[in-house]
Amino acid sequence: MKSTDMMLDVTSAAGLDEPTRIAATLHLPGDMPTGQLHLIFAIHGGGYRRLYWHPPFADESYSFAHWFTDRGKALLAIDMLGMGDSSTPEPEQRLSTEIIAAAHADALAQVVAMLDRPLSITGIGHSMGGMMIITQAAAFPAFERVAVLGWANEPMTLGDTDVATLTAGLAPGGYLATPREPMRALFYAPDVPASLIAADEAHGSTTPACLGRAALTPGIVHAAAAKIAVPVLVVQSEVDTSPSPEREPGYFSASPETELQILADAAHCQNFAGTRHLHWAALDAWIDRNR
Repeated sequence: MKSTDMMLDVTSAAGLDEPTRIAATLHLPGDMPTGQLHLIFAIHGGGYRRLYWHPPFADESYSFAHWFTDRGKALLAIDMLGMGDSSTPEPEQRLSTEIIAAAHADALAQVVAMLDRPLSITGIGHSMGGMMIITQAAAFPAFERVAVLGWANEPMTLGDTDVATLTAGLAPGGYLATPREPMRALFYAPDVPASLIAADEAHGSTTPACLGRAALTPGIVHAAAAKIAVPVLVVQSEVDTSPSPEREPGYFSASPETELQILADAAHCQNFAGTRHLHWAALDAWIDRNR
């Protein structure tokens, strides 16, 4: 695998009248395939950063990036605008899901232009990133397929806390720390090592309040989901955010084909599950079936 970190200037797309950049890492196969290259564009969840897809604190078996590049696919992982190493505009209240989606779409377009070769692109979002990949796919249709991992369009269940409690405690603005301890039962299955959980939490990011409010708003991306006109995969773990996973594909009413995958023996953060390789294999097979 060959990995390149980059800072992508999305000032024009964001329209915030200040320099605005998206931090990204492009992971390419060590042996680049000829012909069309498959590119996965991946957005992490709330309280995370792009390291979710290639955690430096864990062994290689936890790397989504390594697994997929070993199979000839490329991965573009970004830090959401306002998170990780990407720009954090002040005041935060100027941000919105629409602005953030526009910045992400521009970052993707820049890398597509850099690669300058035939591409087939899958958009993937985990958790809050699922909300954002839905938003982006509806407003900027650049994906051949979309995978929504751990995001619920149904009223969400949130481990040892709940939407009402989180909403009541949400500050009106700023960049907020995710309350990780109440989320552990949701995020990690019992077999996830405590040392890995501690390292994961230590590498977290603050999250823009606007994204926290949006993610806790019932039905926030129902209209956007209904506009997506490409194949859609919904992935929920055995312990996850949707109380009715079987209902999730129905929100993507314009999609020509939807599929639901349930990952057994796993919680919300599929990339840390003991069964993560089953998840990745099923996702990879779905991509290949929908070429």
